Amino acid sequence: MEVLNRNKLKQLNQFMKEILMPNTSAVKKQIYEKYESDIDDITPIDLFYLSMYKQDTTYSIKEIKENADKFVNVFHERLQQYEITDYENSFFHNLYQESLAIDKHLNSLKPYFKKKKIIENKKILLKGFEKCLEIERKFLKKENILFPHLESKAPSTKPLEVMWALHDDARRILKDILIELNKDNINEKDAILLIGEYYYTLYGINQKEQLILYPVAVTLLSDKELKEMFIESSEYGYAFIEVVSGETTDKRVDAHYQDGLFKTKTGMLSMKELDLLFNYIPLDITFVDKNDKVKYFNSRKERHFPRNPSIIGRLVKHCHPPKSVKIVEDIINDFKQGKKDFEEFWITFNKTMLYITYYAVRDENNNYMGVLEVSQDITHIKSLEGEKRLVD
Repeated sequence: MEVLNRNKLKQLNQFMKEILMPNTSAVKKQIYEKYESDIDDITPIDLFYLSMYKQDTTYSIKEIKENADKFVNVFHERLQQYEITDYENSFFHNLYQESLAIDKHLNSLKPYFKKKKIIENKKILLKGFEKCLEIERKFLKKENILFPHLESKAPSTKPLEVMWALHDDARRILKDILIELNKDNINEKDAILLIGEYYYTLYGINQKEQLILYPVAVTLLSDKELKEMFIESSEYGYAFIEVVSGETTDKRVDAHYQDGLFKTKTGMLSMKELDLLFNYIPLDITFVDKNDKVKYFNSRKERHFPRNPSIIGRLVKHCHPPKSVKIVEDIINDFKQGKKDFEEFWITFNKTMLYITYYAVRDENNNYMGVLEVSQDITHIKSLEGEKRLVD
């Protein structure tokens, strides 16, 4: 896939601008014919360079979404030449198989609502659309694995943002469908409209993946990246398909210090960042090693219980009043013997509701490494009601 030359880019941008103007069908046909040769030369990655999809576009995500289907349909015949149906790598092969399975599932539900039989087939439809919750697994693999890899290589991230917004649309509509189908008195008209919108959104997502997103990704990503992405994807599971693979999913990287950074499988931090991170989390944490000695505690400005550096290396039983020692020792012994992995308590302390938890810390071979004590002020949390979303 070659990047558009400047003249071709200019022509296509002008076409998109003209076709969005309020025109009659006859005028629109003339516009298509005027730019026909430019449209015929378009490739999937070219779309990332067009003004509407550039990083600094003046169009909002909502405006792009509203026009995306129109342009995909215009470019469909040409883009279809780049569609891949037989992927060589497992990551995209499985995403494609999920899309096929999703389409098959959606088609299987059509007879139950097509002739306004929603109330009659309520149980079947409810079960069928609850099954659609599995599609979240596919969305998460794209958002958390595919998109991060593409963001540093694609000419613009705007198409990825639009795709994510379409995912959110599908999530919202499915939620509304399930709410409607769970009502004692279903409004069939509302249900049909919601279902139609859901099908349109999902089919549109699948089409954009196949014609644009996946062909671009396969071109930009290396075999090494694709293999790593496949291994990571097992964490999320799959929608409507089962995947059996002999490839290891263990990508564990032992934590180590290198080039002034603390490095692990999940990222890297400077020692200053690491210290700040531990001290800013809204939790008091204390780690007791496998020999029952206090090894670490974080230094928050407002601790629930006093901690001083003098306790480092101290036996944990000496850090509690005599009346509590037996309980602490019993918990640790249960952890060591594998009888438990978790214990919890909650108390009111100085007018604060505290939630105190203990976790058995084990390595990759399930060897006991110690116990993590975590205490959290849940006074405010307990008072929360309703919802406050990020968009609010």
